[in-house]
Amino acid sequence: MKTLNIQICMGSSCYARGNARNAELVQEWMAGHEGWALDFSGTLCEGLCKAGPIIRIGDRVYTGVSPESLKEILGALSQE
Repeated sequence: MKTLNIQICMGSSCYARGNARNAELVQEWMAGHEGWALDFSGTLCEGLCKAGPIIRIGDRVYTGVSPESLKEILGALSQE
């Protein structure tokens, strides 16, 4: 079973710049990966506002995450 920790910044800057929609996309993606051990949570400001929206998957921090790039990131995770 694959284990994955996903954290999404819900600070005001990241939220307003797209992480509200990104959170929905992660939840939709998770619904199709029920066999995985997934932990999805929101965080307050990551302190990287200028680089936002921010999403952390495992130890990797993704910056400037748009809905389109998030779909690519999640698609790549599905292939691993």
